[in-house]
Order: sequence, then structure tokens, then C-alpha cells
Amino acid sequence: MNVTAKLTGILVILLVGVVLGLQTAERGISKVSGLPEQQPQTFYIKKMDEGKMEIAVMGKQVQTANPEKMVNYMSNMGMTMGSTIKSGAKTFVDWVGNFFAP
Repeated sequence: MNVTAKLTGILVILLVGVVLGLQTAERGISKVSGLPEQQPQTFYIKKMDEGKMEIAVMGKQVQTANPEKMVNYMSNMGMTMGSTIKSGAKTFVDWVGNFFAP
């Protein structure tokens, strides 16, 4: 179980890194080529009328009628992930600090 959790965590981190890298590369290419501003192809959110939002991930478009549920879900997931990373980093620093304690 522990190995599965570690592998899942590493895969999630790598996936986020790939998406951020693609987005950064796309911005750099558009700056160098001087193309007019276009919607990013990797990830973008566009507000539509009547509370609807258009979300595109890797060019695949999704529309949602109730964005509040998605925002709260994503916010909660981000806060949970942030607190987990924070506590993990604190534990790691404490563990390394114990080696140098007198």
C-alpha cells in the first residue's frame, strides 16, 4: 500500500510538471514567433454567459453549468494537497535536523 501511494504521488507530480512545462513552452513559442494572442492549447478557463464556464484541457473542451461545485472541489483538493506537502516537508526537515542535533 505504501509503495502504491508513493507511486501515485510521483505520477501526479510528474503530470502537473508536464502540464506546466507545456504551458510555459507554449507561451515562449508565442512570444518568439510574435503571433497574436490565442487561447492556450494546454489549459484554459473561459467564463460564458449565465454562469457557465468553458474549460479546455489539452484541446478537449468541457462545459459545466454549475461551476461552484467544481471550484469548491478543486479548492478543497488543493488545500488538502498543500497541507500534506507542508507537513511532509516539515517532517523531512525535522528528520534531517535530528542527524545534526548534539
